[in-house]
Amino acid sequence: MATSPASTPREPHAPLVDIDIRHKHYGARPILDSLRLTLAPGEIVALLGPSGCGKSTLLRIAAGLDRDYAGTVSYNGEVQRGPSPLAGVIFQEPRLLPWLRVADNVCFPQRARGDTRNHARSLLEEVGLRAEDGALWPKHLSGGMAQRVAIARGLFTQPQLLLLDEPFSAVDAMTRMRLQDLLLAIVDAHRTAALVVTHDIDEAVHLADRIVLLEPAGGARARPANRIFEVGGARPRRREDAGRSVLRRILLEGLETLAR
Repeated sequence: MATSPASTPREPHAPLVDIDIRHKHYGARPILDSLRLTLAPGEIVALLGPSGCGKSTLLRIAAGLDRDYAGTVSYNGEVQRGPSPLAGVIFQEPRLLPWLRVADNVCFPQRARGDTRNHARSLLEEVGLRAEDGALWPKHLSGGMAQRVAIARGLFTQPQLLLLDEPFSAVDAMTRMRLQDLLLAIVDAHRTAALVVTHDIDEAVHLADRIVLLEPAGGARARPANRIFEVGGARPRRREDAGRSVLRRILLEGLETLAR
């Protein structure tokens, strides 16, 4: 494990999630190996790495959607055997169902009950939309609004872990910053943990308590251990904070090395 010069010690936490992957292959090609990662309640961990290094695969494993690997995923000390209701997944694209109105997308597939509709309206307001927006069709939403609906849907089951796969990459820069701040507010309000895949170093440094530089598994060369960097400092952080420039440079150099 390597830490940035700007890192500060963290208080020990009992892990909410414990991910232990000995190895994961697609056919003969190794994707992940010797990876151990824990998350505590209210903690955000960002995954950085080149394309094909297994970031999205790691999210699917954490969600219980991929069981074809050697290892375990535990929530609150209990090993998961399949899709976990404790995990909420938010994808790069909102993936809203076009034949359902917004509120029904949020509470899908439990939309028939009245109490679920009330919960959906409450979540829409929490993510910065109006309760009446629940009556809209997805085609009438902007990209930022659609992603807010996707976040509300991810929160619907009251998950203990949010899994986000490049959730803000498809929106403009200003909307992206607003959605990043929304995620921070949600994590603080609900004390959920969050595991975020991103290709954006600035996004990782702004959001995360720790950043994992995920390195490709296997290959002809010897692979060093995946590196974990403590960001340090309480959230929310100022985006223009020059004190983290050293960490940004280290991460950029690491990504450039892995891309060769």
